[in-house]
Amino acid sequence: MRDRAKKILLGLCGQPGAHLATLFVMGVVLPVGGYSGRLIIEMAAGLTLIRVAFYLTRGPLPVLTAYRVRKRIQRVMADEIRISVALAAACFVMLWPVTMFNLAWLIAANLVAQMAVVAVSRYILRQISRMADRSGGANYRRQTIIVGTGERARRAADMIIDSPELDTLVIGFLDYRKDGLWRYRDLPLIGHADDLAQIAATCQIDALIMAVEPEDIHRTRGLFMMAEEMGLTVCVLPEFYRPRLSRVRPTYLNGMPTLVYRAVPENQVLLFVKSIVDRLGALCGLTLAAPIMLASAIAIKLESKGPVFFRQTRSGLNGKPFRLFKFRTMCDNAEALKADLADKNEMSGPVFKIKEDPRVTRVGRLLRKTSIDEIPQFINVLNGDMSLVGPRPPLPKEVAQYEPWQRRKLSVRPGVTCTWQINGRNEVDFDDWMRLDLQYIDNWSLWQDTKILAKTVPAVMKGSGAS
Repeated sequence: MRDRAKKILLGLCGQPGAHLATLFVMGVVLPVGGYSGRLIIEMAAGLTLIRVAFYLTRGPLPVLTAYRVRKRIQRVMADEIRISVALAAACFVMLWPVTMFNLAWLIAANLVAQMAVVAVSRYILRQISRMADRSGGANYRRQTIIVGTGERARRAADMIIDSPELDTLVIGFLDYRKDGLWRYRDLPLIGHADDLAQIAATCQIDALIMAVEPEDIHRTRGLFMMAEEMGLTVCVLPEFYRPRLSRVRPTYLNGMPTLVYRAVPENQVLLFVKSIVDRLGALCGLTLAAPIMLASAIAIKLESKGPVFFRQTRSGLNGKPFRLFKFRTMCDNAEALKADLADKNEMSGPVFKIKEDPRVTRVGRLLRKTSIDEIPQFINVLNGDMSLVGPRPPLPKEVAQYEPWQRRKLSVRPGVTCTWQINGRNEVDFDDWMRLDLQYIDNWSLWQDTKILAKTVPAVMKGSGAS
């Protein structure tokens, strides 16, 4: 009876509980909107198919547990937003007569309900953990052995002990080097790794967790083959590197299992939203600024010879070169004169800046002070070479002089504005400039982009520096 109750509780913590919460919200919101019972049943059936399909195709299945137990609100919200988009699409395809207002209420109420499910799940998991401690592990569904006694093995033991949703008991450790009496968190060393066959003959073993240190990996081949012959589930912790900045996820390289380490934002939903905002924002910017751009172009042509636009090769995402557009603010032979002014550079590092640059024209000085010269970069945003918010796009020759830690700024798409813009781009030292860009990458969010865009407007109005 206790095992059945625990199964039900774990189901409520995982996707079954999440689905029940959504069905409950649907059963409350739709009748209030005056929709028929038949429509509610059809939508509930459609939602069930969407959720099942989503979790069957979501990615690698969890190990040792049948439930995707919910712990992180951010992950839950991302999942539910995807499912909500699919439900809205189903309403359109199936011609369900649900108004946008009622659909929005349904989605909002579901997100609130899922937050409640997360809170309740955490409470249930704490209670299950306490029940397991009192029972001494007598009612676990699965039992496992950890191979290794080093730091990785101990972290694997901590993870299982502190995760009651796995419903798994660690019998003990096997090791190639240690023998005799040894324990960790009351879990004993039960033998040498070669003793697996004898141990399996006397007790239940559902899985073997390979958590040896990197120098012992070559010794586990025979153990793996033995476990495979015995039909045991083998979980390998392939933690060859210990990343400081990157996040790791399992994936496939043309069908071959692999691990990917990335030190850049990876939330596909949020990145998709960012790309849409970039395109729409750039299109609106070009439309609204069309009169200013026309006046600027006329002023540039009247003052000096040369093209209206300044085109320059810059390094974009991962160093890919692209042509950056700006209004020309210097004399036509500015690049040829740059070598003669090298000793007057006021910036550290490979960046070239002079506050009173003699190459800048009178119109160009005004365009720079008001940042009007930056407006053509919206064309780069529409082309997909840049984003509205992101690190400054550097010159290839600047990139050639970067230190290794500085190259990480190329791991995201460059932007028209970023933290360097709102912090006074002329007053920021090169190394501080780089650190601001990396700080932006490490803490990226749509909300952060919104704040930077909002702060850029007063910074431009104050004329806080030229680019």
